[in-house]
Amino acid sequence: MAAAQQTDFQKNFRLIVEKIFNHWQDLRLAVEHGMGGRNGQQVAIEIMDYTYQYCVSNENITQGELQEVVEELMDQEFNTLCDDDSIPEICRNLLRYKLLAQQNQYPQIEAELSKLPAGKEWLRPDVKITYTPVEGDSSSDEDMDEDDDEDDEMGQEDEEDVPSSSGRMTRSQTRKQQAQEFVEPEDGWTTVRRK
Repeated sequence: MAAAQQTDFQKNFRLIVEKIFNHWQDLRLAVEHGMGGRNGQQVAIEIMDYTYQYCVSNENITQGELQEVVEELMDQEFNTLCDDDSIPEICRNLLRYKLLAQQNQYPQIEAELSKLPAGKEWLRPDVKITYTPVEGDSSSDEDMDEDDDEDDEMGQEDEEDVPSSSGRMTRSQTRKQQAQEFVEPEDGWTTVRRK
């Protein structure tokens, strides 16, 4: 790609990434519910920036690789697992639009992105998002005491449920277990389900 074409591609692909991330409901909910703390909006902007850089810096990334990166970022930065298939959809679209942008097919991209619901751009430093601080996080002393009591009562049963010898569960095993143990969310929580 010529230098001018590369600059145009990067500028236009940046706009595409911003449009997609500004419409990602799971990310916005994580910020609004204080999952990223007081600076959650800035963390979301950094995730968007990192994802953009990852896409333009890596020529032949797969959807699975990009999906792992975004899932890891959401888990680390927001302590959030997205079980609604939004991450695979976002990654698929980012890589598709990256390819179309490299082929200068901007009219097609614009036509598709214009079908997204009208929404306000919120992933900008000059836009303020009000968030609800997480009340009573799970690491409080009271919660720890309750957890310790439960562990004592359960004894060795937990160890038998661990599927791997290292004691770690894969993401898909975690999702299956969460689906089996689903409990209606408490007031103030929002559950985003698969399509």
